[in-house]
Amino acid sequence: MADVVRGTDWVTRLPERACAAREDALLEAVQAGLLAPISWVPVHSEHGEHRATFLVSADALRIGDAEDSVRINASARTTQRIADLLECAMLTTRLCDLIWEQASVRIPPCIGAPDPTMANTSRMLEHHRRVEERVAGRAGLIENVGKHWVLTNRLAGRRDRAANYGWYDASAAHRHGQHALWQPLGLAHDPDHVDYSQVVRLVRRRCTVDGAERELLDVMTDPELAGLVSSEGPLRVLRQPGVPEAA
Repeated sequence: MADVVRGTDWVTRLPERACAAREDALLEAVQAGLLAPISWVPVHSEHGEHRATFLVSADALRIGDAEDSVRINASARTTQRIADLLECAMLTTRLCDLIWEQASVRIPPCIGAPDPTMANTSRMLEHHRRVEERVAGRAGLIENVGKHWVLTNRLAGRRDRAANYGWYDASAAHRHGQHALWQPLGLAHDPDHVDYSQVVRLVRRRCTVDGAERELLDVMTDPELAGLVSSEGPLRVLRQPGVPEAA
C-alpha cells in the first residue's frame, strides 16, 4: 500500500528550479502511488455514424492525498512517461476540445507572468492555488486547469519539439475550429520545457467505440475511426517523439 503524503509538504521538498531531478521526483512519486485519487470520467465523441466514449482524468493529476494535493507541472517527456506508467495516452486537440465542451466546471485560465521564474516550483504551487480558488470545491470534469501537452502529426520526425494546446477563453485572440483559446496548437517548446501552466491530464488507453471495447491507439490510426479522437485525420504520432516505450 502506498504511503500517504500531504501534497503541500511534498512540493516543498522539490528543487525550486526546474531540472532533471525535479522531473525524476515526479516520476518516482507516481511510481510510488503518491497520486491523489483520480476520477476517470467519460467524454463522448461522434464522427459520422460512429460513437465513442473516452475516459479522461476529471482534473489535472495531483500529488498528495484526498485532503491535500497539488497539481503538478511536468515536461512533455515526463508526461509521456507518466502516461506509460498509468496505461494512458497523451491528449489530442480534439480530446481537449471535447473536454472543454463537456466540462461541468469551467473556469477562466489562470494566466501568470511569463518571466524567468515561470518554471519554478513556487509558481507551480501558486498556479495550483489560483485554480483551487476558482474551482471553489466544485466536482466533476474541470477545465481550464492548465495547458496540455498533445499529440499531433506535426510532431512527426521532430524529436526536438513538443506540442501544447489549451486555455479556452471567449476573449482569447486565437481560434481552433469553434473555440477561442490563448494557446493554439504550437511547437515552440522542446520536450523538456516546463512552466507553471503545463499540467498533466491523460486519457485511458482502453475506450469504447460503437459499444465495443477498443485500444485507443488503434482508434487513432484507423482511417474510419480516427475522427473520433483527431481533428487532423489518422495520427502517425502516438507518443511524444524521443521518449522510448518502457520495457
